[in-house]
Amino acid sequence: MKHLYIMVIVCLCALYGCAGTPEDKPRQDTEFYLARFDNVWETTLETLRHDSISVDSMDREKGLITTRFVHYSAGPQAHHGLECIARRPYDPRMAIWSQVGYKLTIHITPITDMSTKVRITARIEAYDKNVTREWHECLSLGVIENEFLGKIRARL
Repeated sequence: MKHLYIMVIVCLCALYGCAGTPEDKPRQDTEFYLARFDNVWETTLETLRHDSISVDSMDREKGLITTRFVHYSAGPQAHHGLECIARRPYDPRMAIWSQVGYKLTIHITPITDMSTKVRITARIEAYDKNVTREWHECLSLGVIENEFLGKIRARL
């Protein structure tokens, strides 16, 4: 029986060692809409305004919109807010996440006269007020991107 436990532990350690680490790039989410580029562009800007998200820059020719930093969560609930939308940036034992926010990069591309592709990348950051006292980039779980794509779809 003792050998069985040792074998199980060895197998679990081997499997754990094989588990890959998440990519260091922010997650991108894409959706295709049966709508003209102009309509999707205006709907995207309208959705940003409705959600009180300020635009930092936009280039209609390139189909690119970037937003200013959006405060997602602050205070004691920031720890939970971070877990809902991203992976923590490092071993969180001593970190106290006091603020969480994000910036969006939205690429809108016409595919045909009647279809348009939208790709959203969320750059999520969390502030550690205990150990490093710095902002840290976190790997997005795609929640923010998917939610915003759904809002665009609902408005089209």
